[in-house]
Amino acid sequence: MSLLAILVLVGVAAQPAAASVSLVVNVVQEPGDYEARFPDVVQLDDGRLMAVWHRATAHQNAVGVIQLSFGSSDGRTWSTPAAALARPSTMAGVDTRDPKLGKMNDGSVVLTFFTPGGKVYYSVWKPGWTRFTDPVQLTAPGINGGMYSHGSALALADNETQVDQVLIPVYTTGTTGGAHFIRATWRATLSPRLLVSGSTKIITNDNPVGRRYTEPSFVQIGSTVVAVVRAEQNGGGSPAIVARWNPYTATPAFTYQSFTGVLANSHHLLKTSDGQVLFTYGDKAQTNRPTVGMMISSPTANWVKGKVLPIYNSGHADQANPSSVEITPGTYLTLGYNAKPKSQSPTGGSLWGIETHSADYS
Repeated sequence: MSLLAILVLVGVAAQPAAASVSLVVNVVQEPGDYEARFPDVVQLDDGRLMAVWHRATAHQNAVGVIQLSFGSSDGRTWSTPAAALARPSTMAGVDTRDPKLGKMNDGSVVLTFFTPGGKVYYSVWKPGWTRFTDPVQLTAPGINGGMYSHGSALALADNETQVDQVLIPVYTTGTTGGAHFIRATWRATLSPRLLVSGSTKIITNDNPVGRRYTEPSFVQIGSTVVAVVRAEQNGGGSPAIVARWNPYTATPAFTYQSFTGVLANSHHLLKTSDGQVLFTYGDKAQTNRPTVGMMISSPTANWVKGKVLPIYNSGHADQANPSSVEITPGTYLTLGYNAKPKSQSPTGGSLWGIETHSADYS
């Protein structure tokens, strides 16, 4: 099948995307009714890519298994997918949702995910391994009840006596819930590998009444952590919140910005080689919430809405959850999935890699 035919089938050709935005690889097409949802991708220290996703027959109310594949440095070829956990039986019969990958400063990778009922777990991969360790549940002082995750664990740059510090973004529900981070120390050879020292709430729900803050994602720029938090008002779209703070202070002083006109769902933040942030997200302002992207040139300053680039639209109501890597300076690979049944689309169940370039965002 030609690339043009594939584009038509999955709905990308209907978008007014820049000519250089291109579907370059089918990472996997899950068989039967299975779908490759909620993907995440990271570049390893050896240049290869690592991707994970939620293999299930539905968005929820179906037990999903986290799949793992390794890609070439250019993202054009991928290994045969396999269960991410070395011992999948440790989570047998449990739906493992929203897998996310955070690379530690020593090249190890921390996989986080949540399960229905509000439990967050992490597993570890180290260079030379093929799978992740048995999951360990994350708990933290100050966070009670159900806890969920969507963003990747962020390994902070070492700063004087603060070494191997990690921030894990989570969120909680209800009127007293909101977006938080768990702080831990990474211990590559000790158990537990993430030694939790505390938690901090970034923003509280019902501020204003009816507002819910979920899916925090982090990136570090110099001595500042920049977070984007999904916001919804009474179940409808609301501008995303951009929060910033110095992670090396004992009591963070947060600054907040309502990102006017940007209804970002299930977003991803990628620090680029030139110090910008590639912000990809599901655009709730559009029908079916397609994946779009925006380049933030000054991420520690007030964010200004720039060109919104259409990246991927399967034409299905359930999509987005993008993740991106920079495969060469100024060239990016973003993952998007087609959750259409195969009776509606021959490429249903596919996980795609879409290539964009820095010039596309200007």
